[in-house]
Amino acid sequence: MSNFIGWSKVSKIIRATIDSNDRLNDSQKNSVIQITERIANTGVVIADEVGMGKTRIAVELIHAVKQAGGRVAIIVPTTLGFQWQKELNEREIDLAPNHTINSLWRFMHAWSDEDNHEPWGEKQVVMLSQNFANWRIGGKSHSSRWALLPEVYALFRKKGSSQVPRGYHKHDDLVEMDAEHCARWIIDNTFEAPSDTPSRKVLQHIYDNFEWGKSSFGGDSFSSGELNSELLEKSIGLGLGAFDLIVIDEAHKSRGELSSLNRILEEVIIQNPNAKRLAMTATPVELDASQWKQMLQRIQVPTEQLTEVLNSVDQYAEAVVALQKCWKSDAPTRERYKVAAKKFEQGLSPYLLRRDKRQEEAVALFYQESGLPVNAYRKQSKVEVAFADLTPQWKNILCSAEGLSAVSKMNEDATAKRLRLTLGNGHGLASLLDKVNDSQTNGENEYHAAYVNEQSLELSLHDKKRIARAKWWTSNIAKGYQDGNASLYQHPAILKAIEEIETDISNGQKALVFGRFTRPMRVLVNLLNARAMLRSLSTKGGFWPQSKIHEGVGGDDRDSEVHAVRFACQQLKPNWNIDKVNKLLKKQYDQHAYIIDQRKQHLIQKIADSGGLLDERCKTLFSVFKTATNNNKTGRAADPNLILLTRAIYEVAEAGSKELSSQETAQAFIDIMGVVTVENEGDSNSNDVLDNNEALDLWPIIVERIREEYSHVRGGLARLMYGDTSAASRRILQLGFNRKNSYPQVLVAQSVVGREGLNLHQACRIVYLLHPEWNPGVVEQQIGRVDRLGSRWEKEFNDYIKSDNISGLPFIEVKPIIFEGTYDEYNWQVLQNRWDKLRSQLHGVVIPEQERDENPDLYDELCRAAPCFNGGSK
Repeated sequence: MSNFIGWSKVSKIIRATIDSNDRLNDSQKNSVIQITERIANTGVVIADEVGMGKTRIAVELIHAVKQAGGRVAIIVPTTLGFQWQKELNEREIDLAPNHTINSLWRFMHAWSDEDNHEPWGEKQVVMLSQNFANWRIGGKSHSSRWALLPEVYALFRKKGSSQVPRGYHKHDDLVEMDAEHCARWIIDNTFEAPSDTPSRKVLQHIYDNFEWGKSSFGGDSFSSGELNSELLEKSIGLGLGAFDLIVIDEAHKSRGELSSLNRILEEVIIQNPNAKRLAMTATPVELDASQWKQMLQRIQVPTEQLTEVLNSVDQYAEAVVALQKCWKSDAPTRERYKVAAKKFEQGLSPYLLRRDKRQEEAVALFYQESGLPVNAYRKQSKVEVAFADLTPQWKNILCSAEGLSAVSKMNEDATAKRLRLTLGNGHGLASLLDKVNDSQTNGENEYHAAYVNEQSLELSLHDKKRIARAKWWTSNIAKGYQDGNASLYQHPAILKAIEEIETDISNGQKALVFGRFTRPMRVLVNLLNARAMLRSLSTKGGFWPQSKIHEGVGGDDRDSEVHAVRFACQQLKPNWNIDKVNKLLKKQYDQHAYIIDQRKQHLIQKIADSGGLLDERCKTLFSVFKTATNNNKTGRAADPNLILLTRAIYEVAEAGSKELSSQETAQAFIDIMGVVTVENEGDSNSNDVLDNNEALDLWPIIVERIREEYSHVRGGLARLMYGDTSAASRRILQLGFNRKNSYPQVLVAQSVVGREGLNLHQACRIVYLLHPEWNPGVVEQQIGRVDRLGSRWEKEFNDYIKSDNISGLPFIEVKPIIFEGTYDEYNWQVLQNRWDKLRSQLHGVVIPEQERDENPDLYDELCRAAPCFNGGSK
């Protein structure tokens, strides 16, 4: 339970330790101080640009609140719990909770052991997934999912009148001991509280509104929108206990009123009287200025103040639009802008803190050294696919797609619409060709899938002719393709992307590629790997970590490497067939297997000889690893898992052909254990120690995760990270991508998976936008994966300064793939316009930087008048 001394105590704790805190840089320290000056009176939004250390600032506040006896709820995207645990525990051992509450099961599990309950309400720091409230309860749902509510009601009734409600003991569905234990804890800790405390009010609300006698309970009465659903959410909130600080990471997400995040904030979380909220987001607004309202509501700005702030937001947005039209010629418009900018800054400053990259030392030095605008360290370079450069086949496809869109009714013909909108990236084409192939497979003579059945409707002659023309255009697009998937290996945008990426790789750079559609992304990965494999096999002494070409999983040709290798052979012209490639792969792989066999014999001894490098958790895991290896020996044949771990360690350590020292081997073992398991995983008794028995249970899981990444050795130059990629695999990919010489060299990430939370900056400064987005906030998040403190760009720029500018000036490079003559061009134009609006709201860049040369003095004057929310940090 909370014993919070108050926000003045939090401020004293922070001020007493801030100067000696070596985890924060000066601007981060200033932000922490600025938060303590505001948060006693209001919620705060930390809107620092991506990659500037918002989490560390928040952790400092969380630590101080805990020291002051308060309780903290941290609400995070599902995939970021691991990184939060790491940051919290680096600040103070055991500051992080052992688990992120991501489901009803995880919540109730705290009461599963009758003798050793670990109630959430007794923990000072609790972490919840933003998706926690996404539970679905229906008529067939087991009572364990909803029994907490009637148990809370029944035990409240018993506490007040010494009797449970009528029929309580006859309810066969109320035999869930976890629910009863949780309800008893809630009543014991809440019933006697003063009636005006938030938790006691919620308990009374539940008692007053739950209808015990309304027949049986059943899952139907707990479905979304029903009163019981709201009361269950409040019961869970009582089990979590009341909080003094609520931290919302990636607070721009899930803006809808019925989203899980909103329900957690408005229905589940219970706040103590002086509780405050801290929202964290690099993009509080993404598409338009009206989104300030939702962000400020999340930190509970009172309605009266909110209305005043939103008026200043609207006036500023209007002033920016007017200024952009006539900034060089209209002095009154410039003055109105300056006044509106000042009001905008004054309106938001009590609630908003934002540091941008211009305050970072490397960026400021870039401005001084380069003579370029301060934001020019990011460079956009469009990778254009020109119509004139297309083959006759692709010119025909492009023109046919235009013809199809002209004769189709887009609101009726989903296939034609998808083709028109996504021809530039291959998504629509893949779908259309699949349907053509399906029609051919089923013995149909014509393509009918996207169109109405003419026999079932009375159509006009005009409609029949239109449908006939659409079929002709469709067949013209499909003509010449033997296989729908193979055609994507010839897609001009994919080939252009490969050309650019391979140039970057040859220059020693890694590439991060963002896309939306899995099929074209998989083709890009397969073709990059196939081409790299052929080059490796053509090089004397080259090694490719693969023993054969893999067919599609379960007969699915879309995941087959065969197509990629065939097309790579056509493109690179080595005059090899599949059998030849397989023979070459096996020969070089067998040679390398001998090297691995030699290395594995010394692996365990090297780790053992590393001195005190292993921490206690890794020591225990290493002991289990040794035991498992010894138990699996038969004669001289070692456990195959030893070979697996040897391969993984040498890959992670970027060893190549060289031998590793004991310290290097042990450090690679530590790194692998750190990504294949999460903080405190396996600690079944929650004593913060992984004992030998727990490690024995955890080891098979670890081995399976390593096997998933390293046993199939399916190339590795390029890897795909998408929705089905496991959390452990994502962490392993992140580890390898952040090392300059490790695989993958190219990480192709689905936008919704890779754009937030991942740190991918240590070895990469180039971002490709394979499928450009509509939302500039999303693109900012994507670029932010490589534009972070301690990035490769920062290191290269420092090297550039030290080398007296002999080497070329490095940039964060953003490369959109734009297919000329397709919807891509329009998409990019819209994105750029929206991006300009976002910059005017958040970056202080009101006039596009390319216009500065027309009147630099006036341009700089307007930049100085732009709103600033950095709290005075320099």
